[in-house]
Amino acid sequence: MKLSIVIVNYNVKAYLEQCLRSVQEALKGLDGEVFVVDNQSTDGSVEMVARLFPGVRLMANSVNMGFSRANNQAIKECVGEYVLLLNPDTVVGEDVFRKVIAFLDANPTAGGLGVKMIDGTGRFLPESKRGLPTPTVAFYKIIGLSRVFPRSKRFGRYHLGHLPENESAPIEILSGACMFLRRSVLDQVGLLDESFFMYGEDIDLSYRIRLGGYENWYFPDAPIIHYKGESTKKSSVNYVIVFYNAMVIFARKHFTRRRPQFFSALIRGAIYLSAAAAIVMRFLRGALLPLVDLALLFASFSWMAQETGLPVDSRMEVLLYCGGVLAILAAFGAYDRPLNLWNIPKGFGALLLVVLLAQGWTPGGPLAMLQLLAMAMAALLLPRVVVRALRGNQSTPMAPEPATVLVVGSQRESKLALGLLWQTHFGLKKEVTMEPEVAMAADGVQALQAAISKEHVDEVVFCAKDMSMRHVIGLLEQLRSTGVVFKISQPNAAFIIGPGTTESLRDLLVLPGHAVNSSASLRRRRTLDVVLSLLLLATLPLGIWFIQDKGGAVRNCFGVLGGKRTWVGYAATAPDRRLPKIRPGVIRPSNALRAVQGSTGVQRADLEYAKDYSAWNDFWQVVQQYRTLGNLVAAN
Repeated sequence: MKLSIVIVNYNVKAYLEQCLRSVQEALKGLDGEVFVVDNQSTDGSVEMVARLFPGVRLMANSVNMGFSRANNQAIKECVGEYVLLLNPDTVVGEDVFRKVIAFLDANPTAGGLGVKMIDGTGRFLPESKRGLPTPTVAFYKIIGLSRVFPRSKRFGRYHLGHLPENESAPIEILSGACMFLRRSVLDQVGLLDESFFMYGEDIDLSYRIRLGGYENWYFPDAPIIHYKGESTKKSSVNYVIVFYNAMVIFARKHFTRRRPQFFSALIRGAIYLSAAAAIVMRFLRGALLPLVDLALLFASFSWMAQETGLPVDSRMEVLLYCGGVLAILAAFGAYDRPLNLWNIPKGFGALLLVVLLAQGWTPGGPLAMLQLLAMAMAALLLPRVVVRALRGNQSTPMAPEPATVLVVGSQRESKLALGLLWQTHFGLKKEVTMEPEVAMAADGVQALQAAISKEHVDEVVFCAKDMSMRHVIGLLEQLRSTGVVFKISQPNAAFIIGPGTTESLRDLLVLPGHAVNSSASLRRRRTLDVVLSLLLLATLPLGIWFIQDKGGAVRNCFGVLGGKRTWVGYAATAPDRRLPKIRPGVIRPSNALRAVQGSTGVQRADLEYAKDYSAWNDFWQVVQQYRTLGNLVAAN
């Protein structure tokens, strides 16, 4: 047998199905086998593979064994001359395996090989080719010099930025996302080191291949799509710690024989610095805009105070006024994500009403107050409008707008894809279709560019049933500068996959702005939780006599105030994992009270609650179920 393919899966069912379809096409005419090792997925991945891909050798683990152990589990059963370790969030072209096998057959000193990888937008992924993370190289990456000087032979060595992305070359480290390995070399140097649970095992194996006297090669002539860590948040503190701890394991194993304590302290110090940087960046992403607004408001109010004679005694008083304005703006969604510019005029309208009800606070009367608010609103709107103009329509929209979608496929597949998109997008601005033969022709790139420009296209959807993945991958590479969103529709529009998204009738459909986890809903829920908790605590001397579990009610009030609970949550004790996550609820939605726990009725009630959240409805739930507010938390 020529090729054995091993795919380790964990809760990425849709991506796995797309990957297996592309692998099946690429294996046609080749003698090969496919293994899927599932690490205790709960999304139906195992059932899907058994139903749709009966020829795949499925290994369903009852525990999450980690990447290394799961791969080794299948490698031990492989009989192919070459072994491919492939991530489930990848798409391979029909000619990838043939090209790689031909190259490996012609280069017997090549022990491992990695291909050119692009993400779902067509952007080249630099981890396609990497250098050995020696102490110096690792230090340059950790402190950020590799990012500042990506093409430097010295500072950018972690990703070998000095090597052209379209030229084959020997490299030091392969990516575990797509790693071709010669089986005879694996038998010589050993399998993946199972002390690495996640990250670092590909670096270790690549290094051992080179120590065994073989070469690792970067081969750009067979590009693939890698959606890149759909279940991993690369900017999270947890990712930083896990990734660099893997670096510590590797360094201890290979580089710390001379000065182990010094090098270990160096890496650990870098870990803490990187984790601290991640925390600071997360804070800045959330706090930078309010801080900028505070500075603009302070400048505006100070200037107006001097020009109109406002009774402001100190800078602290101006600062307090500004803080109050920002609080009202935040209550009206000025900092919701994505930013909606209309929320700022709404907030200032509410502020105007508050000031009028208070009979004004300026000596110049309403006119001076109106001038002040108009200037402040302009000061906050101007930078947002400028950013929107510089970045295009995808930044800080005035309001959510339907998308213009170009579907490349046959009439039947295009119709099915558009039908699904109509439901997941809640309407489309415009539908544009193109025959697959046009897109796959020699001038297909130019035809697509012209259509994208002429029709102001927001999304391009390729129908997998009508197009080869080789052409789709090539088009993504060449069209990446257009700035549109690229997606792939599976046969019969079973689901549509794009960068970071899966759209399917089986997935949760939510109303824009009304989903239980939208920025507006989260803000309203938290405001309601705090207000109700304070109100309940204030009225306890009287209201406590109407509640069944009086001590539980007090505990729940403080639990909600502390952010550990919410007053109304899901009905099911184990909610569907596709539902947006919210805090455990004290009470259930009223339409689920009569349903049997675990039944379809409870699941439907949770779905309806998640897709169209209303704080007003939550308020009435609390009123109607007042006697049960001392209950234990209903859902986890």
